[in-house]
Amino acid sequence: WCCGDMHLENFGSYKGDNRLAYFDLNDFDEAALAPAAWDPLRLLTSLWLAADELHLDAPHTQRLCRAMTDAYADALAAGKAYWLERETATGAVRELLDQVGLRKRADFLARRCAAPNRSGRYHRLEIDGQRALAASKPQKQRVSEFMQRFAQTQPDPRFFEVLDVARRIAGTGSLGLERYVILVRGKGVAGGQYLLDLKQILPSVLAPAGGCRQPKFGDAAQRLVAVQQRMQAVSMAFLHAVRLDGQPYVLRGLQPGEDRLDLAALSKHG
Repeated sequence: WCCGDMHLENFGSYKGDNRLAYFDLNDFDEAALAPAAWDPLRLLTSLWLAADELHLDAPHTQRLCRAMTDAYADALAAGKAYWLERETATGAVRELLDQVGLRKRADFLARRCAAPNRSGRYHRLEIDGQRALAASKPQKQRVSEFMQRFAQTQPDPRFFEVLDVARRIAGTGSLGLERYVILVRGKGVAGGQYLLDLKQILPSVLAPAGGCRQPKFGDAAQRLVAVQQRMQAVSMAFLHAVRLDGQPYVLRGLQPGEDRLDLAALSKHG
């Protein structure tokens, strides 16, 4: 499998369904069955493009590329996805694992939601024009009705009771696609609300170019989720392939943009 977007800034930290923090690939929108060389080639190219910002000279970059290629080949030979432990990780990866693993839900909600009511519960998302835009009344209704149907398929339907919906701003790859952040009831106690991400998924643009016959999936969202579950050691919380008004979407726990690896973080660690 080719994830299609394997470059330095498409790695990050997130919480899995077991609520533990993991560091792994986190973007599979263009995933497709393709030549095995595509992913490492894209990754090596991203390293060369980032070399100046990372203050790497050519010999150092070449050594990193060789180490990266060897590690990639070893992982393929092992035939199993593994994860990095927070206790043994170092540098920017350790910081991301700590950031996610030690983050308190109340602090996360406080950054994304308007002020809580007297009981300490949040009922509205913060519309800041940077991470969230206001959703129209019809959009809120569509998403709320979808979540009601989705909730009936889950062991605890009340957990997914919708409190608010906003349009999410996240990454250039989502431009032109419908994407929402959803505040749900969660555990029902103060600070127990959860934030979910609902994103429209399109067919992979790489699939026609790879020259490989693609497996049959029900739709683009099922393709993405199937590949993500196969390639990640542990997938992120609430990951589901769903359909909204007949179109494929992926529902998952909200992963903030700041939980992704960025070149500034890598540069800081030399």
